[in-house]
Amino acid sequence: MKTTFHTAALATMLLLVQPAVAEIVTLVNAVETSPSSIILPSVANGMMTFNTCAGECEDDFRRARITAETRFTVDGKAVKFEDFRREFADIKLSKTSYALVSYATDTNTVTRIDINR
Repeated sequence: MKTTFHTAALATMLLLVQPAVAEIVTLVNAVETSPSSIILPSVANGMMTFNTCAGECEDDFRRARITAETRFTVDGKAVKFEDFRREFADIKLSKTSYALVSYATDTNTVTRIDINR
């Protein structure tokens, strides 16, 4: 009797937990792209445009907001937006450089942009 109760209780808990486990929501998405596929705003609080992938979806651009909370790095070093724009302009056309854009999917806000030479 005790074993049947434990089995029933375990089965009930698994049924209750299953919907919570089944719902996976992406909170932050990260896209690796070429710096030439990014259009930055002129100020730190504005909209940027970037290509979400290469190949089949080359024309799939996304717009997302840059805010005061957005973090910028160049070759792994954190920089201010003004310095980031200057460095970005210098490497934008390089064939070996890449950028990683991370953005919150629920607010469409850029959380971080990393560029590497």
